Order: sequence, then C-alpha cells, then structure tokens
Amino acid sequence: MTLPPLARTLFREPLVRFLLIGFVLFGVVSAGRSLHRPVVRIDEAELHQIVAYWEAQAQRPPTREELNAMLRERIDEELLAREAVRLGMDRDDLIIRRRLAQKMAFASEDLAPVPEPTEADLRAWYAAHPQDYLKPAAATFRHVFFSDDSPGAEGAARAALRSGQPQGAGQPFALPLSYVGVDLRDIARDYGPEFSGEVEAAATGQWTGPVRSAYGWHLLRVESRKPGAQAPFEEVRTDVAEAWKADRRKAGNAEFIRDLRRRYRVEVAGMSDPPAT
Repeated sequence: MTLPPLARTLFREPLVRFLLIGFVLFGVVSAGRSLHRPVVRIDEAELHQIVAYWEAQAQRPPTREELNAMLRERIDEELLAREAVRLGMDRDDLIIRRRLAQKMAFASEDLAPVPEPTEADLRAWYAAHPQDYLKPAAATFRHVFFSDDSPGAEGAARAALRSGQPQGAGQPFALPLSYVGVDLRDIARDYGPEFSGEVEAAATGQWTGPVRSAYGWHLLRVESRKPGAQAPFEEVRTDVAEAWKADRRKAGNAEFIRDLRRRYRVEVAGMSDPPAT
C-alpha cells in the first residue's frame, strides 16, 4: 500500500515514529495484562452454599434477581478482600490475626482427627478424674420468708420459730417456698452460701433458723438430703468420651504449635529467650 505524501513525510519524523512505537507497546502490554488478570471464581460448591444459606433464611429458593444480587455481593466482597491483602491491610490487624489463628487451629484438628477411644481409655480417664463425675448433693426442704423491708424481720422470724408453728408466718416470696430434690449448688447460687450451708447442715424434720440470705431472713425445715456421690461410669460414659476427645484435641493442637515453632524463628524485642508454648 502506497502512503500519501503527507503520511510519508510524517513517518520520516523521529518523534512520530517514537509515538507510534509507544502506542504499539502500550497496546501489547494492555493486552497482556488483560490476559493475565487474576480470576475470581465462584465454583459449584460455593454457589450451592450461597443458595442453601438463602433458603435456610428465607425458607424458599431465591429468584434469578435475588441470586444475581447475592453473587454480585459475593464477588464484590472477594474483590475488596483481595485488594486489601494486596495493599497489606491484613497485616498488623489483631482481629484478622486472631481469626486466622482460630481457623488454622480448627484446620489442624482436621489434619489429625482424634481416634475413637477404647473402653480401657474411657475407664482410665474416668478413674483419673473422679471429681468431674460427682453427683451433686441435693435436698428437699421448705422455708418461711421474712423481708428486710419489714421492721424487725429477724425478731419476727425468731418469734415465729419459738411459736413452734412458723408455717403460717412470714411473707410472700418471689422464689419457691418449697423444693424437692434441688441441687445445693443452685440453692447457693440463688440464696447465697450461708443459706445453702444451713440447708446442708440443719437437722432434718424440724424447723431451724433464722438464716440470712440476700433477700432477708428465713426459717428452714429440711425434710431430706441426698449427699453427693460418684456417678456410675455407665451413666456418664458419653461425657467421659467427650472429655477424652477434647483432651486429645488439645494435645494435638499443642504438638502442632510446637512443630510450627521448630519451623519458625521467634524474636521478641528486648528478650533473648522468647516464651515457649
């Protein structure tokens, strides 16, 4: 093809040639970058997960418009996250570091799954941790309440006790006035240790008191008590198995951390000997 005279004249100019070469190089570089752009891919498994999450929340499948909106949101989230990592925003962030460490700890459990314990393993654990499988002490009792809001509450309680028939005395109370087979730990939580201690120590079958609680004064009649005792192995076998597995997972995580420490050099400013795991 024959160029027009003006074009031939311009093409002989060094500046024009330089600009043309620059345009060609720019086009080549741009085309190369477009071919090597990072790919954000939503695979079939993730797509199903997105749809399943929607269905669990909405109790119906998403419409095409709703699915497209969820996909746009997911893609935008991935783009922002990748750009944040590219700019180093994930570094020196306490929350992100803790979340990643937590995910790595969970992943380490999947890498070394805990085997099923044998019967001997479980019985050995049960024997080594008897305090974890105690049935709590329990009691059946009644009480009469005298509120601190009333003048002379303690004196009124003592007078009712001396009468020998305190059941009709006292005042209404927000909590129950009688309990059957109640865990003494629950009583200590609701009424305080002094009250719970009296329930545990008082003679059965007679009124006693007055005893203090956070609410006021009480007269007690303990009908029966059942002391704490070791739960039979067969009754707590499931709990023993869970505790055994939790201990093995903890040991496995500790070994995983020790292995990581052997692969990394740890330095702490001002410390010649950083703390070990």
